[in-house]
This record gives sequence, C-alpha cells and structure tokens, in this order.
Amino acid sequence: MNIFESTFAPQGQRATEAAHRKIELQSPADLTYLIANVSRAAREKIDKHLPPDAAPEGEDAMRKRVEQLVEEYIRNTFNAAKNSMSINGMDSREMDAELAKAQEGEEIEPFDTKLAQRIQNLSAQIEQRTLDLANLRRNAPAETSKRFQDSFAKQTEDYDTRLQKDEQMKLDEARNTHMEIDGTERLDEMQSAWTKGTEQLQELRTGLGSTVARMEKAEKAVGVLEEKR
Repeated sequence: MNIFESTFAPQGQRATEAAHRKIELQSPADLTYLIANVSRAAREKIDKHLPPDAAPEGEDAMRKRVEQLVEEYIRNTFNAAKNSMSINGMDSREMDAELAKAQEGEEIEPFDTKLAQRIQNLSAQIEQRTLDLANLRRNAPAETSKRFQDSFAKQTEDYDTRLQKDEQMKLDEARNTHMEIDGTERLDEMQSAWTKGTEQLQELRTGLGSTVARMEKAEKAVGVLEEKR
C-alpha cells in the first residue's frame, strides 16, 4: 500500500467499518453470553478487592458505588461497540433492542465442554439403541418362528423314537411270554356244573309257577269260607 494514499473512510462510512470486519454473532444469545461473562469477571475482581464482608456495619457504600461505575462502563462499552457487531443481519434498531434486553437479562452459564461431550455420547447411544430396536422388530419374528419350528421338530422326533422303543419292548415281552393251561378235565367239570345249574333253575322256575297258582286258589277258598260265616 502507498503510504501517501489516503486511508480515510469514504463519505458516510465509519473508519472502523472500512478498516475492520464486524464481529459476527449468530444469535442474540451470543451477545447475552458475552455481556454476562464480562459482568461476571468484573464482579469477581470487585469481590477480590472489596469483599462483601469487609464493611464493618451494614452495606458498603464504596463497594456499591464501584459496582455502579463498573456496570455503567460495561453498558457504555457495548453500546459503543454495537456498530462493530452484526447479529444475523439485524438492523440498528433491532440491535439496540437486543442489547438492552441482554444487559437486563439473566446471566448465562459458560459453555460446558464435558457436558456437551456427555450429551453427544448419550445421543449416539440413543441412536444405536434405536437402530438395534429396529433390527429386532425386523428380524426377531422370523428368528423366533424358526427356533420354535426347530424345537418342535426335535421334540416330535424324540417322542416318536421313544414311542417306537416302547412298542418294540412290549412286543418282545409278549413274544417271550408262554401261557400254560393245565387240566382240561377241570374245564369239563365247570361246563357240566354250569349246565346242571341252568337246568335246576329252569325246574325251580316251573315249580314256582304252580306253587303260586295253588296259593292263589287257597286264598280264594279261605275268602269264601269267611263269607259263609
């Protein structure tokens, strides 16, 4: 660059806008975070040099005045720097509103890298579990059905094998069994006694019929005699 050339900003443009690139922030939360960090650092310095418990009685007037001056300084610094910042394409009025809101807003905790890493690990675990669950839903029914069919076929085969063994064992026992029947004469005696008993029952039945008939006649005779009296 030629040292004799003018480095003044063009007409209607600030020198800082021409010589330096603006600080680009992604969202108003970034501005709130910056203000909160500066305020926290200033408060730590005040606590170090003017401890809250240093005042012998009640409120420390000097500490309160220092806090007011520091807060005013921080506010003026960010108000002066707003033209050197850009928040996602906001215009100057929106910047003023966000700056006022950030200066009155709640303090934002600093970014915790360990917590962020833990959240990332948990997200990866959730994603892996979700993938495993999807695979189970897709493959588990077929695998379960196959295991059941294999188990049922094996149980059926074992049952058939045991049944065949039992049948063969019983058949062998039946073949090895010998039945011996002694005394055919005894069978003839039983048959003769059966025949004789049957004949006697038949005779008793016939005699019983004639006896009943005689009793009926005797009853009638007794009735006639009683009437004649």
